[in-house]
Amino acid sequence: MLGRMSSEESSYYMHAERKRWRSIRIMYLTLFLNSTGFSIILPSLWPYLQELSPTVNYSFLGVAAAGFSVGQLFSSPLMGKWSNVRGRVAFPAQVCMVLGILGNLMYALAGLMGSGKITLWAVTVGRVVAGAGAGCIALARSYHSTVTSIDERTGVVSKGSMAQASGFIIGPGLSFITSLAGNGFRYKGFVLDQYTLPAYLCVVLILFNMVIIALFFREDVPPTEFMINSVIQSSEITTLRVKWSGVVICSILYYIAMMSFTITETLGTPMLQAELGLSQSKAIKYSSIFLTCTSVFSFLTFSIVTPLGKRFGERKMMGIAFALSGAAYILLYPMGPGHIPRVQWTPLQNVTINDEKEVVGCNWSNKWCYTQLRVSIYQYICATSILLFAYPLSTVIIISRVTKILGPHPQGTVLGVLTGIGCLSRAVGPAIFSSLFELLGPLSTTYLLSPVCFLGALLIYLGRQPLATFQDRIKTYQSDIFARVRTANSDSEQLLPPSDYDKD
Repeated sequence: MLGRMSSEESSYYMHAERKRWRSIRIMYLTLFLNSTGFSIILPSLWPYLQELSPTVNYSFLGVAAAGFSVGQLFSSPLMGKWSNVRGRVAFPAQVCMVLGILGNLMYALAGLMGSGKITLWAVTVGRVVAGAGAGCIALARSYHSTVTSIDERTGVVSKGSMAQASGFIIGPGLSFITSLAGNGFRYKGFVLDQYTLPAYLCVVLILFNMVIIALFFREDVPPTEFMINSVIQSSEITTLRVKWSGVVICSILYYIAMMSFTITETLGTPMLQAELGLSQSKAIKYSSIFLTCTSVFSFLTFSIVTPLGKRFGERKMMGIAFALSGAAYILLYPMGPGHIPRVQWTPLQNVTINDEKEVVGCNWSNKWCYTQLRVSIYQYICATSILLFAYPLSTVIIISRVTKILGPHPQGTVLGVLTGIGCLSRAVGPAIFSSLFELLGPLSTTYLLSPVCFLGALLIYLGRQPLATFQDRIKTYQSDIFARVRTANSDSEQLLPPSDYDKD
C-alpha cells in the first residue's frame, strides 16, 4: 500500500499509525492499572473491616468485596452507550477515573464516620463507587475493537486481556508492600496505615492514568487506506453468521474463571488467619507474599500461552486450565495434620500486639473451627500456585477465542457484555462463598468450586463445534463448496453423450 503513495502521503500514514498504536498501548495501561487497583484492596479488606467493627462476619466480607463489581456491572454498559453517542472514549474514561478516585477516598476515610455498621457500609459504598469508575475497562476494549483491522484484532484484544490479568496478579504484591506500613500514621482521625494505604495508592495510580490519557492519548480517525482495507477484509468473509452458541459457552467459562480467581483472592486472608492462627496483619503479609510468589507461574503462562495454543490447540489448553483449577480446589480439602489452632476470636478476647488490639485466629462462633482438620501451609501454597497458573491461561484464551468466533463482525458490544459477565461473577462469587466459608470453612471451595471447574472442562470437550473459529468455519465452508462443485462437474460429465467427449 505504501508503495502506491507519495512521500507526503506515506509520511502522514506512518505518523497516524504511530499515534494509533500509542493510543492502543495507553488503553493497555488503563486495563492494567484498573485491575491492579481492584486486586490491591482485596488482601487487606477483611482485616480492615475487622478493625472498623470487630463483630463483622464473613458474610459482610462478601458484600463489601462484591460492591466493586456491582458498580462496574452497571457502569460498563452505560459508559459504552455514552461513548457510542459521543464517538469518543477519552472523556467518558476521565469521568470513570474521577469516580474511581472518589470511591477510593470514601473507602480510606470510612473511619472518620465513627464506628460500627455505618463505617462498614461506608466502605461498601466506596467500593461500589470505585467499581463504577471501572467502566473504563469496557471503553478500552471498545476502543481496541474499533481501531484495529480484522488481522490485528485478536492480538490486540489478547494483549489487553494479558495486561488486565497482570494487574490482578501484581496487585497482591503491592498489597504486601503496603502492609509493611503497619500502624502507620494517625492525625485527628486521619489514618494512613496498612489498611488505608492501598486505597490511597489506587488514587495515585488513577491520577497517573488520567495524566497519561490527557497528554498522549489521541482518537484521530485511522487513515483512509486502513479503513478501506478493513472494509475489504470484512466484505470478503461475512458470508457466515456468528456462532452464538460458541459465544455463550465462552461467556459461561469466563464467568467460572473470573469467579474462581476472585474467590481465591477474597478468601485467602481469612483462610490463612483461621488455619494458621495468625493475627490480622500477619495474615495480610503472608497472603500477599504467597500471591506474589506464585504470580511467577502466571507470568510464565503469559510467555508460553501462544506456543502452547499452537502446539496443542487452544481448546485443549482451556480444558487443561479448568481441570487444573478443579484439582487445586481438591487440594484445599482439610487433611491436617492436627486441628485448627485454638486461638480465641471474640471482641472481648482479642490479642494485643504492639500495643494494638488485633483479631487472631478462627472465629469460634463458627462450628467448623472446632471439628475440621487444618489446611496445611503446603496445601495452600500448591493450590494457590496451580490456580494462578490456570487463571491467565484460561482467561486470555477465552477472550481470544471470542474474538476469533466473531471474526469480522462487530465486537464492541459482545466484549462489553463479556466484561459485564466478569463483573457479575466477581460480585456474586465472593458474596455467596463468603457466607459458605462462614458455614463450611475451606470445604466450601472443595465441594462446590471443584465440581464447577470440572464441569467447565467437560463443557469445553463437548463444545468442539460451537467453539470453532470463524476462520476455520470459512475454510470448512469453502471446502464444502469446492466439493459440491467437483461433484456437480463429475455428474454433468457423466450425463454428456459419448459424442460430446470427442469435441475440442
